[in-house]
Amino acid sequence: MDLHLAGEVAVIVGGAAILFTGIMWIDPVLSILIAAMILWSSVGIIRETLNILLEGTPRNLELASVLEAMQSVDGVLNVHDLHVWSLGSSSHALASHVTVADMPMADCGCILEGINHTLRDKFHITHTTIQFEIKGCETTHGCSAPPELEAVGAHDHHGHSH
Repeated sequence: MDLHLAGEVAVIVGGAAILFTGIMWIDPVLSILIAAMILWSSVGIIRETLNILLEGTPRNLELASVLEAMQSVDGVLNVHDLHVWSLGSSSHALASHVTVADMPMADCGCILEGINHTLRDKFHITHTTIQFEIKGCETTHGCSAPPELEAVGAHDHHGHSH
């Protein structure tokens, strides 16, 4: 039964009971019961709101399933640092590192499109931040590191002597 409907029925029945019996304490008892029903029904809303505010993993989502689906996309070698959180009651975001083979970044577009398509269709995740890492490259803490810059100094002779 709907909470609003239950409250209306309680008020009508309570009013009739007071009218026929003259027992006045029925009104405050019904008020307390209706307040308890409202409080009980709001627990789920409060729990969901706290999960969203604390950027918790959505309750209806299993990270293992998301990880498995991402790793099933052609070209994906590994997925790690996976985080999924709620932006709202029906909107989710994802951030992850994805390891791929050494290839030009232009070729990674198909892999990214495949991952986003899978996440959107299977899990309704439309906001993603995916960092690609190249297998076999120099890494720092598991993430691709930029190449070191060559030092160009005043003693660079350009192939001639002074």
